[in-house]
Amino acid sequence: MQDTYVTGGLAGLLQTYLDQQNIHEPEISLVLAKFSADSRMPTTIWRELLEKIQRIQPQVAMGLKIGRLSRPHHFGVLGYLIMHCSTLGEALGRFQQYQVLVHNFSRVQVQIKDGKVIMSWDTEQGTSTQLSDEVFLSCFITFIEHITQDKRVSPIALHFIEQHCGQDVRRDIVDLMVIPKPFEGANPFQVIKLMELNDPLMRDIFLWAEKTPVKDILLTTLAQTLNLTERTLARKVKSASGLSTGQFVRLIKLNQASELLIHSNKDINSVSEQLGFVDDSGFRRMFKKVSKYTPGEYRQQFKR
Repeated sequence: MQDTYVTGGLAGLLQTYLDQQNIHEPEISLVLAKFSADSRMPTTIWRELLEKIQRIQPQVAMGLKIGRLSRPHHFGVLGYLIMHCSTLGEALGRFQQYQVLVHNFSRVQVQIKDGKVIMSWDTEQGTSTQLSDEVFLSCFITFIEHITQDKRVSPIALHFIEQHCGQDVRRDIVDLMVIPKPFEGANPFQVIKLMELNDPLMRDIFLWAEKTPVKDILLTTLAQTLNLTERTLARKVKSASGLSTGQFVRLIKLNQASELLIHSNKDINSVSEQLGFVDDSGFRRMFKKVSKYTPGEYRQQFKR
């Protein structure tokens, strides 16, 4: 049996839950601090942490409550790719394709049939725990809600939850999930470094794009630098990220802009000029299209 893991980004999700519940456990927080979105947390540690938190503050359907706090950055590349899908079918396809970026302890199969979303998973790496299943199920429903803009949990989903998690969980999920709640924006650029580290080619593209001003970026030049044809480059980038080469390179430049907005006091025009954007208004439009924030709003939201 292979070693199993979950994405280290889930450490941030657990810490968010601890903070919300006013649970102050330095020992747990020290363990969580060891993991980030570009690392992996062994499944044994993930499940032990869930059990410890449950013992400290016992709650019915605790995993569902944790899952409701999930945001794209907790799931690294996969979270970002899913939230930028235009249809639910596209999102489910990407989830299935890139699931190993989140965990590898079961293979999840997702399909839409007769207007229903059907999800199943194997147990080749052993059975999971109820708490862990609650978290992932809740995260999954939260993502579907955001993509479809539908805050209702259907009776079929409630029946599914009751069947697998019990009546107490079903009752609690009505209070947790049926009442519409706003989905707060998450920093969409936190996942870039994870994508950079996972694939040598993506790392090379990342480094090239970072040092090249926007006005000088040509995909033909990038392909030549990497000794690839444009067609091969496009295929490899699409396979690794689900994005076109142009989209991925633009995302890298906007990631640079986001870092400057967060970590410096440069005015927005200076940020645009430093990165080589020819048209300041074009930079602002592109930034908002990708991040859902204007540069000014982004700085206000995420400034450290």
